[in-house]
Amino acid sequence: MKHFIFLFLFFVSFVAFSQPPAGYYNAANGLTGEDLRIALHNIISNGSVVLSYNNLPDYYETTDVKPNGKVWDMYSDIPGGTPPYEFSFGMNCGSYGGESDCYNREHSVPASWFNDNSPMYSDIYHIVPTDGYVNGRRSNYPFGEVGSTTWTSQNGSKLGSNTFAGYSGTVFEPIDSFKGDFARIYFYMATRYKDEISSWSSVMFSGNNLTTYGKNLMYAWHQLDPVSTKERNRNNTAYVYQHNRNPYVDNPTWVDNIWGPSSGIYDNFINTVTVYPIPAESEIYFSGLPDGGQYKINFYDVTGKLLYVVSDYETGKPVSIVSLKKGVYVINIASESAMFVTRIVL
Repeated sequence: MKHFIFLFLFFVSFVAFSQPPAGYYNAANGLTGEDLRIALHNIISNGSVVLSYNNLPDYYETTDVKPNGKVWDMYSDIPGGTPPYEFSFGMNCGSYGGESDCYNREHSVPASWFNDNSPMYSDIYHIVPTDGYVNGRRSNYPFGEVGSTTWTSQNGSKLGSNTFAGYSGTVFEPIDSFKGDFARIYFYMATRYKDEISSWSSVMFSGNNLTTYGKNLMYAWHQLDPVSTKERNRNNTAYVYQHNRNPYVDNPTWVDNIWGPSSGIYDNFINTVTVYPIPAESEIYFSGLPDGGQYKINFYDVTGKLLYVVSDYETGKPVSIVSLKKGVYVINIASESAMFVTRIVL
């Protein structure tokens, strides 16, 4: 089983908090690890209501509305840019022949994984409005990071073969700006439905939690794409209808407390891996890696775009960085034996 090393060459943490009701999370105070996940499960399960799947498009008019009044579709929107098209509310499918025809309801955790069972089937936190055609192309493929692309949507979402270690099949990759949104949805699902996951069928979930692959991928996406105003607003408005919240939007640090390097859920974390020299000119070295191991090193920019790959790296040898410009990078190192997390500010 492969594990990962995440070396953050520059890390800026912005902890954003929504406004849950006073005392809503009192039972979680002071807890970490599995104790915290159990407490959050109880909090967001007790008092929640099962929504009507048919009513979700009506709720989207307040939970998923862009500042300009259009539908906030993560499969067509381009934050900070010009989207190729936008949907007005009421353009929900029927049928579609291509992109921009209509929007429908995307189970970001595909309903086939849990056999269309309730209450997952209509849980608004993981069911989001998306372009109907793109939703159909995504199908029930898991999320991942695409190497060889077989199809690309107009906003840059991709379908193709996976490059993120731990799974070699076909995956769907949303654009970088929404990776954290989907990650925190998956952490919500792993908390709200931890007692149901054992019956699910997916490379992303197993037992009563995310799989190692699912944890690694979602944790990386959570780190790369912090909580946004869009997520906070959605959390607050969805609470009105479903009477529960996504705790990882309210308090993103709980992702680290449960799934991060000090949580106890991940195994074999060693926090002594460092990179030198700093600043670097043409090559870098690593210290703290087990001797004799071979690693694959992926260099990403801070948005999560893969820029450079070093295969079969051996400990003690330099890594050439002459092809990289000066800047900020995230390094992901996959090994067969351990997981390391080190954050370094250049």
